[in-house]
Amino acid sequence: MLNPGLLFALVLAQAGDRPAELRFLSAAITSARDEPIGGVARDELVVIENGVARIVSSVERDTRPLSLAVLVDTSAAVLNSYRLNIVPAVLRLLSQLPQGSSYTLWTTGDRPTRVSEPGTDPAAAKKALERIAPQGGSMLLETIVDAGKALRKQEGARRALVIVSAFGPEFSSRDRRQVIDETLGMGLEVVSAVLIDEGAGADRDMRVDYEQTLVELTGKTGGLLERLLSSLATEGALAKIARDLGTRYRIGYATVPELKERKIELKVARPGVRVRVGRPSVEKP
Repeated sequence: MLNPGLLFALVLAQAGDRPAELRFLSAAITSARDEPIGGVARDELVVIENGVARIVSSVERDTRPLSLAVLVDTSAAVLNSYRLNIVPAVLRLLSQLPQGSSYTLWTTGDRPTRVSEPGTDPAAAKKALERIAPQGGSMLLETIVDAGKALRKQEGARRALVIVSAFGPEFSSRDRRQVIDETLGMGLEVVSAVLIDEGAGADRDMRVDYEQTLVELTGKTGGLLERLLSSLATEGALAKIARDLGTRYRIGYATVPELKERKIELKVARPGVRVRVGRPSVEKP
């Protein structure tokens, strides 16, 4: 690792008289088959920020405690699949989270509802989900914002959202642009989602709202978006997301403050590697 004094001296040379700062990226580095890659070293990485190569100061597996909010569709769109496929898949996800994780369960039907407090009790999670009878429409967009705000209050951990939803009638009052902008401003490490399309009734506008919201949130945080044609595949999709949450890297790099926008690319000097990278978080030296 570079000496911290030398690291920041080099960045100051790039930035004139502005003070350097240290930022961190959450990144998934996988093979072409989406298998996590281990043993990535600092000298294999280059962070490109707004077209400028930045100095990578550290790279390590992200083993910080994970605070997770899981959003589960409980609308009529999942009436036939909720208990049979979705609930077991969500419970399986919770059992596969990294050690030290805590989770909160939210449901999106009728209104945003937090059905469990932050914790790790699988019996309580099972009880909370199984007592719900799916019905009515969904308020997914509202629930994303509410769950994100609740996560923002949990300091000292990496924070993530996992969304499990089908297409169906959506009754949220927020529009998708508002939801995207608010959620991206909450400092979440990663957002991942499973979107089930089993032919349930949903108009074109609602489909566009869900697609664009989840594409932007997952893409800009380096998460996964799994599109399913059947709820039978939910468990496999959530297992992939759980593995992703447990094998991400935390990459530190030196940069300059007060940039209005930060377009980030992460280059890895290995053939056939895929990279998904989130938004940088700041940590002052």
